[in-house]
Amino acid sequence: MILHATQPPTFIPSSTTTSDLLAFLAPAFTHSLYLVFIFQRLLSTTTLFVFFRAYLLSGLLLRQSFYASEILLAQSYFASGVVAHQLLIASKRSLGLAWRSTEMLRRKLFYELMVFVLGGGQGIILLVFWPGWLVIGPGVWCVMWACG
Repeated sequence: MILHATQPPTFIPSSTTTSDLLAFLAPAFTHSLYLVFIFQRLLSTTTLFVFFRAYLLSGLLLRQSFYASEILLAQSYFASGVVAHQLLIASKRSLGLAWRSTEMLRRKLFYELMVFVLGGGQGIILLVFWPGWLVIGPGVWCVMWACG
């Protein structure tokens, strides 16, 4: 191609048409579409592989966490049984100690009750615990209710 001084330089000859341009670019489009197709297949295969691995891994983790929770549940059940048994033993011992520590007070109260009963308190006990109050009490209550 011969350049004239009046024409600017061009890279595409002026006689080139659109069909010539397409014919020139067609192999490049063909190879790029082929590469796109290959990359798409690689990407889909890789994605399916990753999803399948994630599915298997999540199933495995779910089973393992279930087994671990079963083991922890069994161990906590055993530990709570041991703790409950130890608390029962400790409460029995503490109740025994409390009962023994009140022995002096119980002896004193029993002595005072016997002095009260044998020393003339029979009248008061008879007045408080007399079974006739079961008949007289409701009668007195009815009279008080009726009189208002």
